[in-house]
Amino acid sequence: MNDADGQVSVANGVSIADGQSSLGGVRILASLTRGELQRLTNACEIRSVAPQEEVVPHMSRGREIYFILEGRFSVRMASPIGRLVLIRELGEGGHFGEISAMTGAPRSVSVCAETEGRIAVCPSAAFMEVMGENAAFARAIANQLARTVVLLTDKVFELSALEVRFRIYAELIRLARSGEVTEAGVRIAQAPTHEALAAAVGAQREAVTRELRALAKDGVLRQNRREIEILDLDRLRAMVRQRGGETLSQHLDWPS
Repeated sequence: MNDADGQVSVANGVSIADGQSSLGGVRILASLTRGELQRLTNACEIRSVAPQEEVVPHMSRGREIYFILEGRFSVRMASPIGRLVLIRELGEGGHFGEISAMTGAPRSVSVCAETEGRIAVCPSAAFMEVMGENAAFARAIANQLARTVVLLTDKVFELSALEVRFRIYAELIRLARSGEVTEAGVRIAQAPTHEALAAAVGAQREAVTRELRALAKDGVLRQNRREIEILDLDRLRAMVRQRGGETLSQHLDWPS
């Protein structure tokens, strides 16, 4: 924020000038004018987070929006007996918290840092003011929420209709969307652990390990510790479509 003398202030050791350049990489803010981006920047507090830090607890009260500047974060829920369900993962340029900002409801999920990272914490008033003034920004928010509904609808279908192996295949395809294209296929650096993959598809870790080994044996992928390289993405997609049919999220989010 600006001090009384007009100088740029510092939040948690990060200057707002640094924050502005970082906010420019947040995808949902792409339609903002320079002035609107500056207003959000001025309103934000830049925070550093540690691995496994819970940034947003489930059912907590709070209406801030969080923009991810660095790091990876998991969106999750856990039952009272400790059963973890991984909803999705978010990385640099992503955001979370807009539902509570717009509805005033408690947080529907918890969000935890998987790695060290930095986030920009934006008050809901500043976020809502800019959204009310910029129709393109409001449409971007609505579009993102619609895509999230599509993703979660299809994941409910997968949990109800597909065997574990096909749910794993579908999750690998989603991970490939943010992977690096190589000569051999698509490389997923720092892929989720087998335990995290199991939490994402409603399975046991042993089942994930078994299916990944089977895919490696069939030449569909290869794995080296936390790195997965998908060698035959078309085969994975064909197997999921053959078993579960076509879904909208395939058209929206599967890599071409």
